[in-house]
Amino acid sequence: MGDFVKAIVKLMIMVVLAALVVSGAFSAGYVARAIQIPAGVQAVEPVVQQSPQIIFSDEDVPPEFKVFWEAWAFIEQEFYGEIPAEQDRIYGAVRGMVNAFGDENTAFIEPGRAAIFREDVSGSFEGIGAAVRMDELGRLVIAEPFAGRPAAEAGVLRGDVVIAVDGTSLQGLSLYEAIGLIRGPAGSTVVLTIFRDGIDEPFEVPVVRARIEIEVVGSERLAGDIGYVRLTEFSRGATGKMAEAIKALNSEGPLKGLVLDLRDNPGGLLDESIFVSSQFIDEGVITIERLKGDEDQVFEAQAGGVAPDVPLVVLVNRGSASASEIVAGAIQENGRGTVLGEQTFGKGTVQIPHTLSDGSELRVTIAEWLTPGGKQISGEGIVPDVYVERTQEDFVEGRDPQLDRAVEYLLETN
Repeated sequence: MGDFVKAIVKLMIMVVLAALVVSGAFSAGYVARAIQIPAGVQAVEPVVQQSPQIIFSDEDVPPEFKVFWEAWAFIEQEFYGEIPAEQDRIYGAVRGMVNAFGDENTAFIEPGRAAIFREDVSGSFEGIGAAVRMDELGRLVIAEPFAGRPAAEAGVLRGDVVIAVDGTSLQGLSLYEAIGLIRGPAGSTVVLTIFRDGIDEPFEVPVVRARIEIEVVGSERLAGDIGYVRLTEFSRGATGKMAEAIKALNSEGPLKGLVLDLRDNPGGLLDESIFVSSQFIDEGVITIERLKGDEDQVFEAQAGGVAPDVPLVVLVNRGSASASEIVAGAIQENGRGTVLGEQTFGKGTVQIPHTLSDGSELRVTIAEWLTPGGKQISGEGIVPDVYVERTQEDFVEGRDPQLDRAVEYLLETN
């Protein structure tokens, strides 16, 4: 027994995160079945074999880990069936501990899937092109299939619930683990099993993955001297690219209005959201970051933006998240412009990613963002001043009633 204990103690550095683990790791997969004995039938007492006693000395195991290692030893010695690899059990323990915090954005990601997520910083990724979220039941929901991307082209709709990927159930998986199953090489096919309201049975939708290139800024001068700028993410340098686009539009003649399109923008860097907001707001609070212990850090606008006075409409939808919501909330609550479209995603927390020794990743929520007026973004989103929906039929037919209404609004009010 001494050798066994010493062997597993060597693994402690890998599972130091697993102190509060056991119930969390196994509760998702355990179902207790109540057996009713029919009348007139005598219940047979089950045969129970007494387990050997396993004793850990204080010098072998720290007291706070004793219950965990007791459980580890008993199940390894007594389990009838194939025993999972040690690495799988360690990952299960860490995952169970993380799940105990009840925060979908605090997550443990195994090495292979973590590597897939790291490609996002390169300006492109391979996948289906959709924003997803976990609902209150722990189900993966399509928040927004991006127009012209594989998911939308395959017929995936907003509100679809993905219950399995390539036959693998998503039950019990974190948001990042589920996304990791969906992502994959361009040209490969992923089969989503979908439950959709109004349809009795789940059905499968094959989606051919593609390389999703991220063009950070797009711009156009519209009829009526209205400028249009689309920002697809808040990556490093996004503000400079957006500012140059606005200057170029203005060089053709003074703009009578400007549309800032943040639809399907999943967010990015906090400082870029401050810089982008400051292009339109000369002074005032942009956002409040609430840290652990209710400590607040206030971020204010920086004077000298390229368009502080141009009449402004910000377009948002359910795919607008995180830094997009910071910008929309700042413009709305500072009275700088009008937010138009649909209620946003509601992602208002801050995560720090930690790469662990084996290449796995731990993402930890460390703070949340609030609007200038102190309203929560998480779970709430930004409610537009003017609600305009863009339906699946609009996507298919190439119509954009949200942009059309934004232009009309600027021409009507200025």
